[in-house]
Amino acid sequence: MNHKEFFDVLVGNPPPQIELEIEIRKREVRDMPNAVMEEICCELIKETKLQDFLIMAAMQRITETETKLLRVEMALHHHTKNLRQKKKLTLIDRFKAMLSVFR
Repeated sequence: MNHKEFFDVLVGNPPPQIELEIEIRKREVRDMPNAVMEEICCELIKETKLQDFLIMAAMQRITETETKLLRVEMALHHHTKNLRQKKKLTLIDRFKAMLSVFR
């Protein structure tokens, strides 16, 4: 889900699949005998479905962001680990390497 799709959901413009599910549930409720209860239930169904979809989209965004952060942290860790290993070579180690060429 890209930024535009996420903010469309945040504003309240759900995709057609979600609107279809909401409409199906509303039609099931409209078979109830009391008109006031029908309206309350229809609004609750709509709000619940939109909230579920928004939470799902937010969780997906959080997961994607955490994955990106983990990749950056791992790259940084490997970079600093390689720097530390290169610094461990002392002057004596370098001389030993140079002298081993003459053996």
